[in-house]
Amino acid sequence: MAAQLSALTELVQQLQADNSRLREEATKMATPTTESAGPSSNVTCQSPTPNSPSQPRQPASMVNLAPHPPIPTGGVERYVYVPSERKCPRFSGKLSNDSLTAEDWVEEARRHLSSRPRSRSEQALIVFDLLEGEARAEIKFRPVAERDEPDKIFSILLSIYGCSQSYISLQKQFFQRRQLDGESLREFSHALLHLLEAVKRRDPACLANPEAVLRDQFVENVRDGMLKRELRRQVRLLPTLTFLDVRSEAIRWVEEGEHPSGPRPRAHSLSTHAIQDAGAASSAVLVQSPNELAEVKQSLRKQQAQLDSILRRLDTPSFFGPPPSRAPTRGPRYQFNAEGKPICLRCSQPGHIARFCLASSISPQVVAGSQSVTQQPEKN
Repeated sequence: MAAQLSALTELVQQLQADNSRLREEATKMATPTTESAGPSSNVTCQSPTPNSPSQPRQPASMVNLAPHPPIPTGGVERYVYVPSERKCPRFSGKLSNDSLTAEDWVEEARRHLSSRPRSRSEQALIVFDLLEGEARAEIKFRPVAERDEPDKIFSILLSIYGCSQSYISLQKQFFQRRQLDGESLREFSHALLHLLEAVKRRDPACLANPEAVLRDQFVENVRDGMLKRELRRQVRLLPTLTFLDVRSEAIRWVEEGEHPSGPRPRAHSLSTHAIQDAGAASSAVLVQSPNELAEVKQSLRKQQAQLDSILRRLDTPSFFGPPPSRAPTRGPRYQFNAEGKPICLRCSQPGHIARFCLASSISPQVVAGSQSVTQQPEKN
């Protein structure tokens, strides 16, 4: 900022000096002195009048050397400053705020510094003034030896905010770039140029013939198939065609209406009928009225409504009728005593189940006798 103010001050002083010098020259020309006039300048050219017959006629070669007095002007003096430098955008290190990448901004700053000769310290101050935010703080806390050299400032910014992708990833992005849906040919070519520039910055000697690679990449990745075949044919006929020539031919081919490069409209199959011409035997195909499309839509809506009604009927449980009644199947209910032992359903004795019951193999007399024997001690 101080360098710019000093430059402005010097320019204003120079303009003031030029203005005063011009005023002095105008004053000297308006008031000639006798010392500056020679002996031949004493004669003034006067037109003869009839009242002065004694005055000799002067030769035509003698003229009045005295200039006309300056015309006074009542205007106000104004100083107009015309900037001789091109403006350079600022850089903050954030891609969301900056319109240029770090590489593009460094190139723009170098071009800005080369527009006018300055010392290295002045160039470093100008570069520092163009920084803001995080990038300015990064350079601010660097050593003085790095802050006073513009090349070192540029290298620091490139190492921190430059492209961090490898050469392989950049090359992959370049060769996988295709023309997007709705993207014009110019936009597609600019995207390829940007990717190729990033690859060349990472490795300048990566491609043997970058012009041919860029041209072939453009030809092979346009969306329109007919345009792609046409460009391939032209490249085969003229292998020396450059990328700009191929792009110009592709844009001309599209603008002339030979084939649209945008997304193709969906084709609708419409019934046609032939009308016999009175003067010729050829027939012309005419498309029916646009009301047919509305009729098709109406029929589709009706079919959809029918399908919805069928689905609703299928979802109702009464559609298939009541389910068949089944007799309840109840399994045997086992009984247990207080100790948790099962009670036999055949003999009602605890400790076993009916499957292992021995009551069927013992005669009823034995069972009755055993019961009477067990009851006698109880009576006693």
